Amino acid sequence: MKVLLCYFSGTGNTRKVINRFAEVFAEHEVSVDLYKIEENNFTYNLDDYDMIGIGYPVHAFNAPSIILNFAKSLPEQKDKRTIIINTSGEPLKLNNISSIKLSKILTKKGYNITNEYHYCMPYNIIFRHTDNMAYKMWKTANDVIPIDCKEILNGKQAHLDKVFMGSFIAWLFRIEFWGGRFNGKRYKVNENCIHCNKCVNTCPTHNITIKDGKFHFGKNCIMCMRCSFYCPKAAIKIGLFERWKVNGAYNFNNPNDYEDEVHKKYCQKSYIRYFEECNQKISQAKTMLEETEEQEEIEDVVKA
Repeated sequence: MKVLLCYFSGTGNTRKVINRFAEVFAEHEVSVDLYKIEENNFTYNLDDYDMIGIGYPVHAFNAPSIILNFAKSLPEQKDKRTIIINTSGEPLKLNNISSIKLSKILTKKGYNITNEYHYCMPYNIIFRHTDNMAYKMWKTANDVIPIDCKEILNGKQAHLDKVFMGSFIAWLFRIEFWGGRFNGKRYKVNENCIHCNKCVNTCPTHNITIKDGKFHFGKNCIMCMRCSFYCPKAAIKIGLFERWKVNGAYNFNNPNDYEDEVHKKYCQKSYIRYFEECNQKISQAKTMLEETEEQEEIEDVVKA
């Protein structure tokens, strides 16, 4: 089996998840190729692949515009098996509508979407999760992904439940595409800037330029937050959303140190439900594995 995983990741969360999928697929002797969508040099022949996957971070309950444009550029296929993988900072069921527009584009082109998965990963805008929460999110995704991969390889389909009037809500929130371009032009660089040019060199839409020593932010911002998140001096002001800015990478390696969860009541029930469902899924998978191993041992004894 050969799989192509195409993805866009603003600050690395979706990339971690996609890489985990690739790792698990490889453990099952599946050949995997990865394509970073922002590179904009798609040369793959999809006829060479049994399945393709598309991964993205949820932007305002939608797939980012860079993902939709990529989907529109794909060649037509005949019932090509397709999986969708997305991430977001909160486990609200509204995130399940993020693939509606993407699915319509792909289905119209002949792609058969058989599986869709959502994983909760820490925010890069709105507020900063604690490193302990980031670790918990990643450990949960890390443990669930092998179960989901097995589900895919066994041919079992999985779809996320959509909320009532999901298409309309998703359409309404796609104003973020315009809002991102509008707000992106209002980004500024303050006096903390050390002119490392990291923001210029890593912007996925090449929206940041320097002219006469001054930074210029164009009209192609998609609010991926990569520039402000990874700025070593937190020198980028993100326009109207400055109070929501998150700066600096998370520690996903079990920090152990206690951090006060300032936003612990934010979407509290949704987080509890998400982790409970994931833990139940992990527990059931372990039980099934133990039962299978026990049965195999009994069969080996009988054969002997």
